[in-house]
Amino acid sequence: MNLNNFLKADREKAERLFISTRDLISELPAAIEDHDFEGCVEIAATIISHCKDLKRMEHPEQVVRLREIASKFAGRGLNVSAVGRPFQ
Repeated sequence: MNLNNFLKADREKAERLFISTRDLISELPAAIEDHDFEGCVEIAATIISHCKDLKRMEHPEQVVRLREIASKFAGRGLNVSAVGRPFQ
């Protein structure tokens, strides 16, 4: 898994979510074989939730690098803030 698309603060959580999702996916065939359809629904719901969390935390690599650069400037005492487009 490429963790470069996650902010440093989110990388550990993203890795745990990825591993958990992979493990849940591997459990799904056994639940189907056992005709545990309620378990299948719970596993699928958890997989969906984990994937939504991963998608929410994922950013383009350029955004992650820009955030790291801004953090370095802020650590040196420079006031760094985001500038948005003016409202019309």
